[in-house]
Amino acid sequence: MEFAHYSVLLNECIENLQIRPDGVYVDGTVGGGGHSEQIAKRLTTGKLICSDADTEALAASAKRLAPYEPNVIFLHGNYEDLPGQMDRLSLPYAD
Repeated sequence: MEFAHYSVLLNECIENLQIRPDGVYVDGTVGGGGHSEQIAKRLTTGKLICSDADTEALAASAKRLAPYEPNVIFLHGNYEDLPGQMDRLSLPYAD
């Protein structure tokens, strides 16, 4: 089954994030990766943490974001788990 994804308010979100190329960003419900793709393409040395409880969504976003590795880290789980996951990755903050 093909995964369909439509990014809602994409331009507004990206504009308001004021992405820094060396920043650390988190997408706690990565879904199909539309917002994450726009973040990842703006990173140079920064990191993007992509998390989702849905394994199919993670697989779809991993495929979409493959060109931006190694700046992207995928985590399976609920966004409520992100503080602990960030600690385990030694990332004390997100921009």
